Order: sequence, then C-alpha cells, then structure tokens
Amino acid sequence: MVGGGDIGEMFVEVSPDRLALVKGEIQKAENRTRIEFSEAQDREIPHPTKQRSETGAIKSLELYGSSDKRSFSVEDAVAWLSNPRTGGGYEVELFDAIPPRADWDRLPDTHHKLITTFVEGFDEIGRGILVEQLPFWHSGLPKVVVRLDQSPDVTVMKPVNASNAGRDRRASAPFDENPKRHQKLLEFLDNHPLVRSVELPGVIVQSAIPPAQSRSRPDRVTIPTRNIQTSYPRIGIVDGGVGAALSDWIIDRWAILADEDMNPNHGTFIGGLAVAGTRLNGQQVCPEPDGADIVDLAIFPDSERFSSYYSGGLLGFFDELNSAVADVRARHGVRVFNMSLNVEAPVMLKRYSVPAERLDQIAEDNNVLIFVSAGNIAPQDLRPEWPSDTATALSDLAVAQNDGLLVPGESVRNVSIAALNPPDQEGSIPFAPARYSRRGPGLRSGVKPDLSHVGGSGTKHPVQDHGLFSILPNGAVVDGCGTSYATPLAAKTAARLIQEIEGEVSQETVIGLLVHNAETPEPLRSKDLVPVAHHLVGFGMPPSANQILETDEHSITLVFASRIEEGQQINFRFSWPPSLVETGGKCRGRAKLTLVSTPPLDTRFGSEFIRVNLYAALQQYQANDRWKGRLDPLHHSAARNTHADEADLIKHYLKWSPVKVFGKTFPKGVGPTSDWRLTVEYLTRSHGDMPDGGIPFTAILTISDPEGDAPVFNDLRLNLQSLGVQIADIWTAIRVTSRV
Repeated sequence: MVGGGDIGEMFVEVSPDRLALVKGEIQKAENRTRIEFSEAQDREIPHPTKQRSETGAIKSLELYGSSDKRSFSVEDAVAWLSNPRTGGGYEVELFDAIPPRADWDRLPDTHHKLITTFVEGFDEIGRGILVEQLPFWHSGLPKVVVRLDQSPDVTVMKPVNASNAGRDRRASAPFDENPKRHQKLLEFLDNHPLVRSVELPGVIVQSAIPPAQSRSRPDRVTIPTRNIQTSYPRIGIVDGGVGAALSDWIIDRWAILADEDMNPNHGTFIGGLAVAGTRLNGQQVCPEPDGADIVDLAIFPDSERFSSYYSGGLLGFFDELNSAVADVRARHGVRVFNMSLNVEAPVMLKRYSVPAERLDQIAEDNNVLIFVSAGNIAPQDLRPEWPSDTATALSDLAVAQNDGLLVPGESVRNVSIAALNPPDQEGSIPFAPARYSRRGPGLRSGVKPDLSHVGGSGTKHPVQDHGLFSILPNGAVVDGCGTSYATPLAAKTAARLIQEIEGEVSQETVIGLLVHNAETPEPLRSKDLVPVAHHLVGFGMPPSANQILETDEHSITLVFASRIEEGQQINFRFSWPPSLVETGGKCRGRAKLTLVSTPPLDTRFGSEFIRVNLYAALQQYQANDRWKGRLDPLHHSAARNTHADEADLIKHYLKWSPVKVFGKTFPKGVGPTSDWRLTVEYLTRSHGDMPDGGIPFTAILTISDPEGDAPVFNDLRLNLQSLGVQIADIWTAIRVTSRV
C-alpha cells in the first residue's frame, strides 16, 4: 500500500503477476454465503470464508488513471499559469521519491524503469522545460514543479534541498503559452504510473473587504501610548506591512519589500485591532485590553509585484515566511502569528493541500501558532443575512454555492477563524455567522474552522457602516469587514494566554483553553442547527483570556498536559465533588471535556492522513468492575450509539480529529457511585506506528454546578490534595510540571 484518497480508498502498487494472484483469491470466494447451524445459539448463522468476507468488503478495484490525477483542462491550465503570481509551474505529486542518479543502479528492475522513464520522458517535451524536486516534510508526498517556458535550456532536474537560484534564473524566461506543448506534457504526466496528482498552484489573497473611510463612529480616537514598563502580548502580523500610525507598538520588522511595493492598509487595520480594538469597538467585540507588541512581517507585496519577489509563486512565499517566523521566534519569543491571507482554492475533502502542509511544518518546526482566516465568499456568491428563523437559515445554507473554506484553512497544527456579525448593528443579527464568512468542513475528520470572532457585518449600514472599526496607516479611523479582521481578535486572546501563564505553555494547551471555553453564538444554538453550526463557527467564540484563566467557586477546571507513549493508557481517578453527590451515590452537575493532541501526519493517505487517534473519556464506576462513559460530543445532537460504524465515529464523534469536545449535564444525577476517572488512550491505523517520544496532548475537564450553588471548586481541590495529587493554579503551574 502506497497511500490513500478518500475514507476507505487505498492505493496499492501492483504488478501483472501479483494481480493474477489477487484474481485467483477473489475467485475462491463462494457466490453465496455459507450457512451453518450453531449448537451454542441453537440456530443457523452465516459462516462466510475469509475470501468471501474480504471480497465483499471491496466496492471496486481499478487502475489509477488520468481522471484521478487532475481536474482541469489544458485551456484552463494555460490561462491560469499565465498569471505571473502563480509561478507558472504545475505542482506534481509522486508516489515515490526520485533517488540520486548515482543510486539508480541499486534499484530493482521494475523500480528502475519507473524512475528512468519518468525523468527521461521530459526530454520528449523538448527544450524550455524546468523540473525541480521540492523538499517534502516528514513522510509526506514527494513533489516536483514542472514549468514550460521559452528558454533554450534543456530539462533541469534539480535535487531536493537545492537553493532557489536555479528557479529564479530560469523563471525569468517568458512563460510558454503554446497549448500543444501543455497538452503533450499533461498527457505524459497523466499516463505515467509514478505520478499521483497534477495540480495548478494557488494565488494568495487577503481575506477582507478593503477599508472604507466613510464612517459614523467613533468620532475621534487616540492610539494608546506604549509603556515600556508594561508587558504586552506579542503578535507577528504576516501581511503587506503595518503603517506608521502604529510605529510606537512595532518592536521589530522583517521587511523585504520596497516602500513602493507595500500595501499597508490591510495589515494596519489588523494591527489597529490588536492595539486599540477595545477603545474603537468596545469589549463585546474586542474583549482583550488594548496594547500589543507587534512584529511586522512585511512579506506580502502588492499583487502586481508578487512575481517580482516570488518568481516561484507560493513556494517562494512560504520559504520567506518560514525564515521570518524562525527569526522572530528566536529573537523575540513571538509564538502567535496572524496570517489573514488565503489561497484562491477551496479545501478538498480528501486531499491535504500543499500550503496547509507547509504551514503546519512552519508551526511545528518553530513551536508557534499561526491564526489563519477562513476566507471570504466572492461578492456574487454572498449568502443572505442570517435570518431569525431556523427553517430559513437552513434553506439559505442549502442553496448557497462556492462558500467552502479556503486553503490553508484546513491546517491541523494551526487555527482557522470564521467571522461573526458585530453587536448593535441594524440589519444584521448580533453574533450570527457573517454572510461573507466561508464554512467547513475541512477534510473528512475534524472541525473546521476552529473558532469564530467578530469580523464586521457583510451588509453595510448607511450610518453604522460595517460595524467594525480600526485605523489606516495615517491614523484615520475606518470601518471594514472580513474574516481577516476576525482572525487577530482570536489571535490576541491566544497571545495573552501565553503572556499570562508563566513559562512556555504548550501549543496543545493554548488551543485547548481557547476551544474549551468557546461558546456557540446564540443564533446557532437551536437543536436543528447543531449539526451545521460547527461548519460555520467551529467550536464557537472564545471569551477573554482573563475569563478563561479565572473561575468561580461553583466550578473547577483541571488541565492535564502530558505525552502518551506506545503501550500506554492514562487513567486519572478521583471522586465527584461531595456537594454534587445525591443520596445513593448519584452524581449531578455538568461536565465538559476537551482533548487536543498533536498526532503524526502522513499526507500520502489523503483524508486519512492523521495516523493516530487519541481519545479521552470521563467514566463513572458501575458494578462488577465496569466503567461507563458519561459524555457525548457537544457539536452533535444525536444520542450515544455504542454500535456506531466508522463513518459515524468520524463524522459525529470526531474520531481521528486532533481536537475533540465532549460534555453533558446531569440534572437528576447519574450512576451508583461517586468514583470517576478520566482516561486517555490511542489507536493507530493499519501500517501506523506511534512516534518516538509519544504524542503530546492536553485534556481539559470542567465540572460545575449549573444552578450556581455548590462549592465545587473547594470540594474537588480538597479531595485531590487528600489523594496526594500535586496541583497548582494554571497561572503558575509551569513551575511544578514539565509540560503544561
């Protein structure tokens, strides 16, 4: 097996003689299932052979062909690649990497032929072709970029990890728009068995409606003054530059752009929300205190000049992003980056995109979190404003088109943000999904977008405008809307969590705290909307960092951060708070459990690219040494089904998802005892192994009294201390545990 596509779709490397063996096994299967009498059950039961069972599990068996590899025409390709911003090259994924030429003689005959016919096949296309191997991350897919140009040079097959000098030199040659050459190239790639897919490169864009200077409020605003004696959250802004109006708050710049190639309006609006969002919009919109240390990563030039900086298209842009993030992380300790940029390509359910894979690599290599916008719907496809009745809302969603999440919003190591309407805006429902905000799902497993925040109304009011305000580079107050502007509001809360928790808090804990405390907005809480709400707003809108880190006496939140290693199951036993235990041992209250993990990825397997599933459960002791799980997935309204099949487990119980949330309220009490446990365990896929060092995870458990009466916090704290459990307030917990 060499990979996979959609769920249950496997790619297998075969040869004619091996296919003959498979055919022979299939032919051994009986046409009708055998029935045998079972004395134990006193009835006849099906008793199929192994061949019958395995053959019956196969829906189809076919050769991997051209229709599986690409979905665009020659005409579409030439028109798209003619845009200099694309880099002009096809992105080609291979089933196997091309080894150095010196090692070809060591290959088996069949593999030797596979490699040589691919490399030498480009000679048939003629001069003016550049083929470059790209580095690939971990166990991802090998890739090459193929560009047709008008250069007289022969084919170039550059090795992995080579510098970009060759690409830059050759990319200056004019792009070849001859459709016959493109047709010949695509036919070669379609028919070669080494090729897995052929894709057109994306173009990166900002996800916001340009700021407008017409506005009604606030009348005047003074940018806060930075106090050098005060500690502020730190955020890197990846954009076209941050303007002079915020220069007092910019602690450093990674600036590769000439002044004339910068477009700072978008980045300044984002920076203005981080620095002065509360005084401009109020705490309902911008809940964090004003002020933020900004590092300006000005690496996104004006669209007309993009190819001048990144002749290789997106590949060059992500190379620059990686260098900038690594430098800023090392010199300033910045761990939260705002990238309100998207690639003009919708997320595919069964393939993890190259930009998302690269963004994950940058985040993992540098131990940072990148907050990404979900993307804006094109003007011609905007949904109507969110209605007040559920039936109309569902109807509008059913007929909406071209509103799927944009790449790299499906990134699993980072956080994607959708947009909500602002409060107090005439003509739009407060905190409903903004009409321009794109929706999930991402891939088949998981919830995307992750979170949502206020991004401004998509319907401009004659007096209130878009209802979200920030500044231009010259300090003038403007209004705007877009998922671009919802993203920094969530990013700032993450940055404040990192600032407030002493020590280096883990990525899993930061994401877990945001998700665990997020709430689905009121307009989406109808039972009929539960199945679709998470596609629109993810796990909901997070509160401020202070609200996340503080609790009242009627609830307690426990944060468990560790690693699970091969062969382990992690159990934490405790007693339910006595003030919530009724006569007879019944336990009442509410429990919420969030699990965030960082499992290994393998993009060769399509929608099954997450190779290890971590699962957490809150269980109550029953009789006969049995434990019973008490929580259900919060984003799905269906009742617990202990016999759910794999598809249900993926869709409704978030199996294979790195982020899971469960919860339930027990108003009348459940079970016979107050003995409970939190368990964390794992499951690997076939051909999957636990990585060395295990998988880091954070589990967050909140137990509360919905009626707000019982002293839950003190009850459980005293109980844990009596058991000898070492606990500490999360603000200082890093002092007493190695990973929080």
